[in-house]
Amino acid sequence: MKNLKLIQLFGIMLIAMAFACAPKYFGKTYSATQNVDIYMDAADVKKPYTTMGSSSFDEGFKGLDATQQKVIEMGRQQGADGVIMKLTEEVIATNSSGTTVVTKKTKNDIITGGSTTTNVKKNKITATFIKYN
Repeated sequence: MKNLKLIQLFGIMLIAMAFACAPKYFGKTYSATQNVDIYMDAADVKKPYTTMGSSSFDEGFKGLDATQQKVIEMGRQQGADGVIMKLTEEVIATNSSGTTVVTKKTKNDIITGGSTTTNVKKNKITATFIKYN
């Protein structure tokens, strides 16, 4: 029963991801660039810059490396000189199951039980595109 619910949840997630729209860019656009510097934190950027826009990318089934390449390509297309990426993990569903066993004794009942809670998580990359001053 638990496995069936998990399979159903996974199927719903597959369908939702198949129909999900491509990542949307919000911000300014400049002439395309060839090189996009990658940063994991804004404090790592040593040059003065302005923020030109942002986007969010869900990992999907291709993995984090493929998603990172998509971020870089979007940066090139939008004319970014650099991109600051932040990886977050988001809980999108929780699956709980439990069982209880009652054993009759002569005077006392013994009750044993347990429950399992599983979080379904997905990775998300938030990209902030920057232009050097």
